[in-house]
Amino acid sequence: MIKNNLYFSDIKEASAISNVSSLYKKSILVTGATGMIGSCIIDILMYLNKYSDANIKIYASGRNTDKLKEKFKAYSDDDRLVFVKYDVCEDIDFDFEVDYIIHAASNADPANMAKYPVETLKANITGVDNLLNYGKNHNVTRVLYVSSSEMYGQPDETVADGFTEDYCGPLDYSNPRSCYPSGKRAAEVMCQSYISQYGMNVVIARPCHIYGPTMLKSDPRAISAFIMNGVKGEDIVMNSTGELVRSHCYVVDAATGILHILINGESGQAYNVSDSESVCSIAQLAQYIAKIAGTNAVFKQQTEEEKKSYLVKKHAILNASKLRATGWCPRTHIEDGLAKTIKILSETNA
Repeated sequence: MIKNNLYFSDIKEASAISNVSSLYKKSILVTGATGMIGSCIIDILMYLNKYSDANIKIYASGRNTDKLKEKFKAYSDDDRLVFVKYDVCEDIDFDFEVDYIIHAASNADPANMAKYPVETLKANITGVDNLLNYGKNHNVTRVLYVSSSEMYGQPDETVADGFTEDYCGPLDYSNPRSCYPSGKRAAEVMCQSYISQYGMNVVIARPCHIYGPTMLKSDPRAISAFIMNGVKGEDIVMNSTGELVRSHCYVVDAATGILHILINGESGQAYNVSDSESVCSIAQLAQYIAKIAGTNAVFKQQTEEEKKSYLVKKHAILNASKLRATGWCPRTHIEDGLAKTIKILSETNA
């Protein structure tokens, strides 16, 4: 991916993060390294190593080392990137020390949430506890937890301008689908508990719906499926009426936002990561992609199994004013980002 000129150009721009030199000559553990966000963060850090002599030691963690090697084969001869086989639900037995941890590993597959609610809930809580405990015992400078916009629950009339970080809406605890937002809430409480009880330095990122060329081909989310339809020149098939309105953010912007929070955020604070110029419904999203790809957007009746995995709320908009006030700003908005994504994937899959 990093060899694609358009993606490389995005990564180059993304490297200009405020106070990024504070990470130079430090070590960083990134969990969920092969995921959409984690892999993009690593590309930015490796760019800094190559072109800014940052000398950042990166420990890329995942459950499958073969996938790690395949994902980052462009850096195979660079010993500043180390692959670490690790499942966040297991006890940590690392033989290395790090300065920073970015915990970006999580099951974000709606179908798996519905099918495996127990594992989804346990992974969120156990994973963050293991890493925070490791950080406490090994004097880690700061831990960044990647949470989710889903932790906000249902919106009410007070969130007309989007969810702000102090909002906490109701969740339907009788619905197993609540395993994911409940797990994210519990994990955030765990972060605050380690701060209060042990004096840990922890910041929280709450990304909106992220899209971009680092998405996995197996990603079943609607936006990813739509993009792959576009890459293949197929009609964009919606399994719902497409009324849900969401905030979106291009993955490179999301990765810079998370690194910005790691460097410049205030301990104990959560920050929304979203683009105010990339708010649209699922139906609009399908229409944008169909227009870019020269195909059509069509509706298909959803199955009962698909219904179980969908959120019932009508809008999920994040207000990112708090993060923007610290100096972060997204560069790529929805239509341009979708066009970039389809072009990059078309070129890299050719």
